[in-house]
Amino acid sequence: MKVTFSSHSMKFLSSCDERNQERIRTKIKELVISIDQKGIIPFRELQIKMLAGKWKGFMRMRIGKTRIIFRIEKEKQELLVYTIDFRGEVYR
Repeated sequence: MKVTFSSHSMKFLSSCDERNQERIRTKIKELVISIDQKGIIPFRELQIKMLAGKWKGFMRMRIGKTRIIFRIEKEKQELLVYTIDFRGEVYR
């Protein structure tokens, strides 16, 4: 599965310290491995939820105070990381 990061998510990652960057990379890697090998999204293990309202079709992954908003394109075999930001800012 291919992982694509938006420019906003790359900007946030570059502003994070090394420890937080590694935590985010590890969680995304765990998600991709689970989808590729088991064919499932580990909602409970990775604290993933489906979003509603204007975010319908997207999912969010919680990593401490950081949230990753992403979408999985099954036909393209792609995980699109739409945005990464802190809890209070990510949904704006």
